[in-house]
Amino acid sequence: IMRSVDAIVVATDQEREDLYRLYKISPKKVWIIPAGVDLDLFQPLNKSQARESLGLTERHILLYVGRIDPLKGLDTLIYAMTMIRDLNNSRLIIVGGELNVDTELNRLRELAAQVGLRDKITFTGALDQKRLPIYYSAADVFVLPSYYESYGLVTLEAMACGVPIVAARVGGPRTLVKEGMTGYLIPWRCPEPYAERLDILLANPSLRESMGTAARTIAQAAGWEIVARRLLNLYKIHSQDYRKAIAGG
Repeated sequence: IMRSVDAIVVATDQEREDLYRLYKISPKKVWIIPAGVDLDLFQPLNKSQARESLGLTERHILLYVGRIDPLKGLDTLIYAMTMIRDLNNSRLIIVGGELNVDTELNRLRELAAQVGLRDKITFTGALDQKRLPIYYSAADVFVLPSYYESYGLVTLEAMACGVPIVAARVGGPRTLVKEGMTGYLIPWRCPEPYAERLDILLANPSLRESMGTAARTIAQAAGWEIVARRLLNLYKIHSQDYRKAIAGG
């Protein structure tokens, strides 16, 4: 199928590399067009007001949004939380899953209690998408410790809200996050490097602000209108080639 089509659209550099590695598809045939983000919805809100509306009083807020699944590496995040220096003034919010129904979510809540974080982690369950910008804007850092990600749209949503990222160096985050500019990418599946990067960010408000601003700038290049225009342009290019081929024949 891939050899028979005129063009292939992927969201990340990693996917283009995979197509060449697995199927020997020429990179010239593969177009990288990222998944889009609604920039009208996902934009920075006033942090103090966002925290007040959520009843958050801690100095530092860490946030995870996504499926509740072992592949998401939330065990690693919970253990990393135990290692950060300013734990007394910090809270981790985990958004996703179904409270009291989701087996994995219940397991994570038990783990949090076992490591002494029962009062430091908030499990919200799944939320309406329109409420997510409030949570993103309330956060100091967005953390995605996944073992695997295809794209990780939540990373782009957080960036659009001006939040620095600490994420596993896999899939979409590997492309979206610019190391040292919009956040940090972690190549290891262990809590220590996550705690180290989180400590750096939590101790440096100016660094968080500069990374958040850079993240927002990058996300603006993936707005729905821009992504749709790029996809439309791809169709135009190949329809013109097709017309030329027909005329030549």
